[in-house]
Amino acid sequence: MNKIMFLVMLCFFVPAPSGIAGGEPAVVYWDSEAGKALRARIPADADYWELSTTFAVQSTQTYCSVASAITVLNAMPVNKPVDPAYAPYAYFTQSNYFTPDVIRVISPQTVLSMGMTREQMAETLALHGVKAQTVAGDTLNDEGLRTLLGKTLGDDGQFVLVNYLRANLGQVGGGHWSVLAAFDAQSDSVLILDVARYKYAPVWIGISTLRQAIATIDTTSNMARGLVIVSK
Repeated sequence: MNKIMFLVMLCFFVPAPSGIAGGEPAVVYWDSEAGKALRARIPADADYWELSTTFAVQSTQTYCSVASAITVLNAMPVNKPVDPAYAPYAYFTQSNYFTPDVIRVISPQTVLSMGMTREQMAETLALHGVKAQTVAGDTLNDEGLRTLLGKTLGDDGQFVLVNYLRANLGQVGGGHWSVLAAFDAQSDSVLILDVARYKYAPVWIGISTLRQAIATIDTTSNMARGLVIVSK
């Protein structure tokens, strides 16, 4: 190909539009035009409707795990502790999550410096009276993840926490915890309610891109990131 022909082809090249409907690995943010279309069809039975009223912002830049955990716990019919800041009302906060039993598993200082692994998330959640099942991200293919999330995100008794690598979503940062809120079959994507709301808005991410993001290795545990499914 000569130089002139190459330049002509460049002039007529039109990039593919970004957005999940156009294929992976694009992500769609909540307030974009594509995001508005997706949020307009959030299913009536999606977890989003319960989680939106308890959605917490992480109180430090390493408390994503704790903020994700209390978002789910406050949406569930479980006994809640009373934080002095809100007494006499019972509500999970990022302070009272750390009961004496939880601190034996992981301390607030450790979370501040290192975050929380998938196994630690499940173990500490269980100490608050719920069932927490971990799913390693490297054990799922696209179809398995699609089937799992299609079921759990439409089941009023189950919630899903996700541990993923931000870089796989084209975002700044490393490993991160947040909450999954809805599955959109038409676009084959899920909604992540990002507990770092000061940094990123909620985002729709395609199943394949999500699977790759949760299959990455957490350097603290040397295990794959993944999901924690929470139920009563």
